[in-house]
Amino acid sequence: MTIRERTVERDRERFLTGNVPRSARPDIAVSWRRCSYLDVPADHISPRYAPDVDPDAPLIRAAKPVLDHVNERLGDVGLSFLLTDPSARIIDRRSSTTQLLSRLDSVSAATGFIFAEREVGTNGVGTAIELGRRVRVDGHEHYSEELRQFTCVGVPIFGVDQRLRGLLDVTCAADHDNKVIDFIAEQTAEKIGQRLLAQQSAGERALLDRFLAVSRRGRGDFFVISDQMLITSPRAAQMLDGTEQALLWEHISRLLSSSASVASDLDLPGGRQLVVRSEELHDGGASIGAIVEIREAPGMREPGCSRRRAQPQPLPGLVGSDPAWLRACGEVAAAVAHQVVVICGEPGVGKTAVAVAAHEHHGGGRLVIHDASTMSVDGPSWWMERLRAELDGEPGSVIIRHVDGLSPAAISGVTALLDAARAGGWRCLATAGLKIMHLPAGNEQQRVVVVVLPPLRNRIDDVPPLARHFAGSRRLAPDVMALLLRVAWPANTGALCAAIERAVATAQGTEVHVGDLPADLRANACRRRMSRFEQAELSAIMDAMSEARGNKKAAAALLGISRSTLYRKLEAAGLEIQ
Repeated sequence: MTIRERTVERDRERFLTGNVPRSARPDIAVSWRRCSYLDVPADHISPRYAPDVDPDAPLIRAAKPVLDHVNERLGDVGLSFLLTDPSARIIDRRSSTTQLLSRLDSVSAATGFIFAEREVGTNGVGTAIELGRRVRVDGHEHYSEELRQFTCVGVPIFGVDQRLRGLLDVTCAADHDNKVIDFIAEQTAEKIGQRLLAQQSAGERALLDRFLAVSRRGRGDFFVISDQMLITSPRAAQMLDGTEQALLWEHISRLLSSSASVASDLDLPGGRQLVVRSEELHDGGASIGAIVEIREAPGMREPGCSRRRAQPQPLPGLVGSDPAWLRACGEVAAAVAHQVVVICGEPGVGKTAVAVAAHEHHGGGRLVIHDASTMSVDGPSWWMERLRAELDGEPGSVIIRHVDGLSPAAISGVTALLDAARAGGWRCLATAGLKIMHLPAGNEQQRVVVVVLPPLRNRIDDVPPLARHFAGSRRLAPDVMALLLRVAWPANTGALCAAIERAVATAQGTEVHVGDLPADLRANACRRRMSRFEQAELSAIMDAMSEARGNKKAAAALLGISRSTLYRKLEAAGLEIQ
């Protein structure tokens, strides 16, 4: 062992015992800290295995002739070539050195295994992907003891849009003095990148040609899209904000799935309506994208013209413009001034929030909230006495939650209390679940009004404003909004709020991306019941879509499947992200 190797070894041991490394290269020291933070084991590795590698993936097709040629020319020189996707999963491996292949097998450096930093620590694959540039890792610079036997040089490979497509790693037995390996890695990765760009550019040139042809015909509000790019006319770009774009993408995906050329209306939040015409574009028989023309519906631009009747305004503190939602909230606010109101709906739909908003709508004042579900713990007598004491004083609003869990006798007692409170000037509300509750009227003049709130899945246009509200100052990327619009939300607004809060806590920077959303949400972003196997498969697909920032072609490469296979799996799951 050389002096330099001993120095690196001691530095690593110092770090693992809690001390600051003295002489480690900055990239290596930072990587060690990342691994420590992620609790990556330092004494062994156990990378995850994802074996479904598609041999027709674009990166594999681009790399195959290059790796075949280089490996044949070099022969048995003690080098191996590992090709990975952007998630650090090995999708191809080449070497003419049997002994080196055996060493690689001993640490699972084979096709299908994921060598991300979070899996195996500092290494030529995962660390290069983390940094987005060439990285060399020698011997004891590896975080894991098991990898110290190697020297690795990883070089990222980027596509025509400068997105990461994968990585080439060249590995040999640990040798700090081997400089040739850097040159071979860089030259080989460059040739693979050139072939990948040549593969990708043909379809994109065809799409650009179509855009220019349509532009010359004078169409003003249009754009062409593919799974990799969007080219828009200036007027079309100004017509839609990010949320409206997400709604439009989903609308277009549904149109194209049913016909090659279709036109339909699209309602946008705030009462706007667009006429959307989509036409799938082909080049040599292969689909390369679509051209979409958008214009405001007839009459929308006429002075004083409105396609919709004036809608009631949302109650204080509530978000949403869905007509059914606004009508229900308006009914609560109108009725509670003179009658007891029972607000019914699914869990998480916002029953208590509507009750509180109705209280604020009528000027606020005292607010008493009691949960009927605690009666079984507190005892009926003590619970009722405490409520009676709360209602003795200046009137305001009283909200009894979960009255559907009470016994008939308890319901009669609560009804009597509310009747007396309403006669004393209190605004009285109660909440119940799916079973619509009809509280018995206290007398002929006291009638109970029941209002059912619509579930979130029936007012999907309210998802974007709700999500933005829950995100606060953070911006939600368009791909996040597209995914949120594909969720059935069985637990309604409460689940949406929890998901956004978790994403905001996870996100770094000012923008929230798909990868920041909870994994279970991404895995279940569809509208049909799935088997456990399908859920696991879809979870992997959504992870890849996240890493590829919504790019389907890149996601397919990450997964090691063809793009057509990815489309089929998304379609089978009822999930079409644009």
